[in-house]
Amino acid sequence: MSAAATVFHDLDEVTSSTLGINKNPWWVKERDFKNPTVPIDWSKVTRQSGVFQGLPRPTVADFTKAGVVGGTSTDLETPEMALTLYDAMAKEFPGWTPGYAGMGDTRTTALCNASKFMMFGAWPGNMEMGGKRVNVIGAIMAAGGSPTFTPWLGPQLDTTTRPQDFGAPVWQGTPEENLKTCRSAFRFFGGSDVGAIEIDDDVLKFIHSQIGGKAVVVEDVEEAYETATKMVIPRKCKWILMWSARQSLEATRRQAGITESHAVWYSYSRFPKVGAQFQEFIRGLGYQALNPGMMGFLANPLAALAGMGEHGRMSSPTITPKYGTTNRAMWALITDLPLLPTPPIDFGAYKFCKTCGICADSCPFNLIQKGDPTWENPASAKSGIQQGTFEGWRTNTADCPHCPTCQGTCPFNSKPDSFLHAVVKGTVANTPLLNSFFTNMEKAMDYGRKDPEEWWDMDDFTYGIDTSY
Repeated sequence: MSAAATVFHDLDEVTSSTLGINKNPWWVKERDFKNPTVPIDWSKVTRQSGVFQGLPRPTVADFTKAGVVGGTSTDLETPEMALTLYDAMAKEFPGWTPGYAGMGDTRTTALCNASKFMMFGAWPGNMEMGGKRVNVIGAIMAAGGSPTFTPWLGPQLDTTTRPQDFGAPVWQGTPEENLKTCRSAFRFFGGSDVGAIEIDDDVLKFIHSQIGGKAVVVEDVEEAYETATKMVIPRKCKWILMWSARQSLEATRRQAGITESHAVWYSYSRFPKVGAQFQEFIRGLGYQALNPGMMGFLANPLAALAGMGEHGRMSSPTITPKYGTTNRAMWALITDLPLLPTPPIDFGAYKFCKTCGICADSCPFNLIQKGDPTWENPASAKSGIQQGTFEGWRTNTADCPHCPTCQGTCPFNSKPDSFLHAVVKGTVANTPLLNSFFTNMEKAMDYGRKDPEEWWDMDDFTYGIDTSY
């Protein structure tokens, strides 16, 4: 690839370019379709079942028996891992203590727990209603419902009308107009950027063959449907719409303790609602939008193919040119609304990760792959991650407790109001010659993680999101 920015030869090329959809910085370059910065061997990629091995969740009794605080706040870490995290946090932030639940002081613990309400779109368990304790999810499941409000076909509320049901024409826009329409709607609901991919046999490989034990199949039907055994994609639903949503940068940099913090939990509480509302919006235009859910697709390759960002060393989070890894949603919807495909982009992240490694060095459990990108990483194979399909990095997610460390360390998380970081990003995008120097500068100037206590004295933005960029 050329080190120069994208070159336009005439006005038609300018108007057909998708770079302006998400208002990416000038140093972001477009690549050919299906040719992201991470090399892919399409012949080796196959559809996966979507079942990946992870750590078994410990019980409260496990923690109590070990004499470790944590209780119901535990995520996937074992008591032994919790002690490792407590020690690492205390060394990184002198004076930090795990508190009564392993997440820090009482107010941080309170904020974390409050942020978990209806996380992942899940109905609550026991909650106060009219002076009674009601098991909401139990009642919904007993009535034949699902555990979340994010179904395959969308909520399809009685209040969401479709034009064709009233003899009116469906919305008609060009693929570019439709993509911009989606961007505007997503940003109104609380999302950030959008991208689109036209589905072919290769792209379909990144949609899992099963979701929740049901087969995901493509059929020659007009309307999508779901049965007890399968979820059906109409062949006319030819586009994947990728969308992202940000989590608080400052809170992300200040996560500490037994698990991820309010920055993560509140994002998981908000963003399923964004997706459900968008499904209703597409239905209101007269089209279909199918939600494979968080566990129904591989986000990193689809995001790279749709030009949302680049594959990086952390492997699961997509590195984006504006927000680094501070995206909590990088989700997909399948639709029959015609969309302008957005090609992969290059802003130097994949190349920078080759010489950086800050996130890998920060991992208390040494689970993030170090060194150059490879076609295989045996340490990650036991999780079910395919080997030999791409030349990149694969985190050992089978042993990852989802601790709060790595996400806040990425140098690409920096704000654009920093002149120095703007110069660095522009340079990194065009030449890798100074990458090692910039990595050392990042370490020396300590731009990454910050003391959690500082957050309470900050005058942060609403939702912790600076919408000026």
